[in-house]
Amino acid sequence: MRTEATPLSLRRRIAFLAFPFAVFFGALAAVEALARATLPPVSSLDLFVTNTEQQAQSMDRAHFRIYEGDPLLFWRPMPNLHDVVWDATPVTTNAQGLRYDHDVGPKPKGTFRIICAGDSVTFGFRVPRVYLRRPRENPEWAPYPALLERWLREANPGRAIEVIPLATPGYSSHQGLAWLRRDISWLQPDVVTACFGWNDMDSADRSDALAMKGDWLSVTQRRVLSSSQALIHASRWLGSRRAPATPAPETACRVPREAYVANLLEMARLARRHDAAAVLIGPVYRDRVSHPPEGEIIAGYRDALRAAAREQGIPYLEVPELTEAAWPGNARLFEEHIHPNHRGQRVLAAALLRFLRDQGLLGGLAAGTPGEPVETQP
Repeated sequence: MRTEATPLSLRRRIAFLAFPFAVFFGALAAVEALARATLPPVSSLDLFVTNTEQQAQSMDRAHFRIYEGDPLLFWRPMPNLHDVVWDATPVTTNAQGLRYDHDVGPKPKGTFRIICAGDSVTFGFRVPRVYLRRPRENPEWAPYPALLERWLREANPGRAIEVIPLATPGYSSHQGLAWLRRDISWLQPDVVTACFGWNDMDSADRSDALAMKGDWLSVTQRRVLSSSQALIHASRWLGSRRAPATPAPETACRVPREAYVANLLEMARLARRHDAAAVLIGPVYRDRVSHPPEGEIIAGYRDALRAAAREQGIPYLEVPELTEAAWPGNARLFEEHIHPNHRGQRVLAAALLRFLRDQGLLGGLAAGTPGEPVETQP
């Protein structure tokens, strides 16, 4: 005699269906706990930044690091640093990891906001330079975004003005474009400037476009991977068992010249699509003789960017004093062959201020005139 089965209640059906998932996630939690208890921790920075040269650049001689991992950009400054000294550079960051004196939110009404996208030049590497015997520096010694903000505020008292450095040492135009794409909608800038160069032409075993894929799936995979110590260790173990890739030629660049130009042009187009003006700044570099053939290569990048910007009708700024053409007279403007010192930063800030004024990109703001710097140290 056949009897009908008693139907399960809704609560029992839910429990029945949830049981396999509970077992699965419980096992994952147990594996994660075991990995954290028995294996040395690996930071997301060490997971993402595997290139030996980039790893070396992420820390100073005292092995101090100011960076953390980022699933999109691979590394970024840690948030809420306060007067730490990294590679002779005093670094204070806000809650977003920007070298800026306050947190940044959606643009308040009436605020004129400039975004300066860039690398260590825009970040202000060794500006001001901290000396062990002279830790305090002249307040006028600052990166060009900070100087530009100060001068505009002095010329427009009572007006809300922000010049925000979207800049990190070691970044290429590939990373700069990815960062701008991610954040421009909520930043709502009135003007976007972009200055990249040396990192793009730096040698690498793979281009940044291949090594730092920015599509949604790749970024999501890196975000999930970096959240689990078990997955990080499994990924590194699997990577160690793979056959080593054939090394690329030493002449391979992180961002080839054509891609560099395309990235900068896309930054300008992205700014315009968000109702912001765009200014492309030619890469700075001291001379052609100290580290050949770098000077020739970066001059080629600059020439290509200049020609493309003019063809596209995009405002383009070049500061002759901060290029190889001014050597050797520009020696006093540089920390070494790549980075402008506090004097060079002031030259760049003054040139950018004049350019914004002459191009009518200040939205009715007075430009003012930079005061004469006070030199207290050679």
